[in-house]
Amino acid sequence: MEFPALRRRTVLAAAAALTLTLTACGGHIPSGLDPTPQKPVTVQAGFIPVIDVAALYLGDKQGFFANRGIKLKINTSQGGAALVPPVITGQYQFAFSNIVSVLTARSQGLPLKVIAAGSSSTGVAGKDVSMIRVPQNSPIRSAADLVGKKVSVNTLNNLLQMLGQVSVAAAHADPDSVKFVELPFPDAVTALGNGRIDAMVTAEPFDTIAANANTRTIASPYLDMSKSGLTSSVYFTSEQQLKQNPKLFTALGAAIDESLTYAGSHPDETRAQLSSFMKIDPAVAAKVTLPSFAPQISRASVEAFVSAAEQFHLITENVSYNDLVWSGVAK
Repeated sequence: MEFPALRRRTVLAAAAALTLTLTACGGHIPSGLDPTPQKPVTVQAGFIPVIDVAALYLGDKQGFFANRGIKLKINTSQGGAALVPPVITGQYQFAFSNIVSVLTARSQGLPLKVIAAGSSSTGVAGKDVSMIRVPQNSPIRSAADLVGKKVSVNTLNNLLQMLGQVSVAAAHADPDSVKFVELPFPDAVTALGNGRIDAMVTAEPFDTIAANANTRTIASPYLDMSKSGLTSSVYFTSEQQLKQNPKLFTALGAAIDESLTYAGSHPDETRAQLSSFMKIDPAVAAKVTLPSFAPQISRASVEAFVSAAEQFHLITENVSYNDLVWSGVAK
């Protein structure tokens, strides 16, 4: 769900060039798409197989998209970087990402717009979708103790590294003195166990997996950003697609919002979707901490991420709520 640093720059540069080309030639995005149950429209979506998208699989199963004349066709990718170009070209009508990746892309001039919330942090200390974990017998007791230590994240210079930096700064220590290293989650759990790293910033289901591997939490990064839940992932499209098909995206946004509301009030049904689109041990699926699902994208949430992204140099240009979020999204 994150853009690895080098690959992200390459993809964003390519997508920016692609945007200029499409603007010059007019693009190939059909216009006037107005879905109804009598005249349904097939909508191509780009997802990655993470827990956060379970709400839309469930919503599709419940008929929330079909009721609005939308046939949802989900295309999966192992990385979020690959989802930007097909959204810009119109191959995909929308895609999923963590909010920091969309902020980064927007700050670099890509015409991406958020059309709906994806998922949110829980706001519960010690029981959130991303935690900082250390071995059970580690002398590290707080994020302040991570100074000079080796801490893994799944992608450098993206959401989880930023969350680690947030917690260290909140503990009144120097985030620049932490040695962040990039490791895939399964490798990080192993590395934490054999002492090759001192701590890891987790994301579910790997927080649950690490919890079963003799570890303990030392920080809840999202709570170090805000004492309430934060919208941490989103669904996005391009400005050109919104301009050419506003009725389609109004219907799509409503279907997503209904899916999020239903998933938020039916956690067991949401959890049951996981094995249908990702490889996950049933015992782990039964224990993972689900994110919060709610349709609102609050200004306070966006502003918290913008502030942290600026503080830790992930973006150099300020991105406002109105820059990021489509005006058609209910406030």
